[in-house]
Amino acid sequence: MKKIILSLITVLVLIMMIPYSYAKQNNVKVYMFTKNGCTYCEQAFDFFEKKLKENPDDFELINIEVWCGTDYTTQPNPSWITGNEQALSLMEKVVEHFGQSIEGTPTIVVGDHFQSSAADLDGLYDKITSYKTDKKYTDVVANIAKENNIDIDELNVPHGSANCDILANEDEDSSSVSNRDLVIIAGIFVVLIGGMTGLIIISKK
Repeated sequence: MKKIILSLITVLVLIMMIPYSYAKQNNVKVYMFTKNGCTYCEQAFDFFEKKLKENPDDFELINIEVWCGTDYTTQPNPSWITGNEQALSLMEKVVEHFGQSIEGTPTIVVGDHFQSSAADLDGLYDKITSYKTDKKYTDVVANIAKENNIDIDELNVPHGSANCDILANEDEDSSSVSNRDLVIIAGIFVVLIGGMTGLIIISKK
C-alpha cells in the first residue's frame, strides 16, 4: 500500500513539474541593444514584433536603448549620444564577453548567440526556436548583468518610447514654462512703467 501511495505521489510531482519545465524551456529572451532612430533597429523590431503577434509565447523581446541619437555637430566624425550609461556599460561587457567589438546597432544577443546586425533574422529565429527545447540555453546577458549589479528591467525600454524622446519633451516643457514666465514678468514690468508714467503725468497737471 505504501509503495502505491509513493508511486502516486511521484507521478503527481512529475505532472506538476511539466508546466514548469515547459515554461523554463520557452523563457527565451531576445536582447536588442539599440540606438534611437536606427533604420536597421526598426527592421529588427518589425521582424520580432511580427513573430510575437503570431506567437506571443515564443520569446521575450528586451530593448536596451544605448544611444539616443547622433550628434552631427561633431563633423567630420559624428558621435553617438549616450542615452543611458548603465546600458552602454552592459553592452560593453556583453560585447567583451563574446570577444567582439562594438560595431553598431542593433546588437542582438540570444542565449550564447551574438550578432551585431539585423542580417539573417530568419536564421536567428530558427536559433530561438531551437532554444525552446534546448536544455543548454543560458541567459548570458542576464548573468553578466547580475555579476555587475545592473538591473535589466530598469534598462528595458518599450519600442516607441525612447528615453531621449522623453527627455526632449521634458526639455521642451521646461523651456515653454520659462518662456511663459518671461512673458508674465515683462507684462508686469510694462504695467508698472505705464502706471508710474501715468502718475507722473497726472501730478504735473
